[in-house]
Amino acid sequence: MRRLTILSAVAAVLIMSVSASAAQIQGARPSVGAQRNGPIAKLIELERRKNEWLRQRFLGR
Repeated sequence: MRRLTILSAVAAVLIMSVSASAAQIQGARPSVGAQRNGPIAKLIELERRKNEWLRQRFLGR
């Protein structure tokens, strides 16, 4: 019983640390994309703006 309690506590700590790491990575992504200025990055940004315009235009979001 004691081993099961310790094992579940360790698992909970590991799961919490993984989810915190994932949140930090997701938060860092926009800043990395904003630093790139090459032609591919410009096309990607154009595509994102187009998709946002289409969403606003046809879905009202």
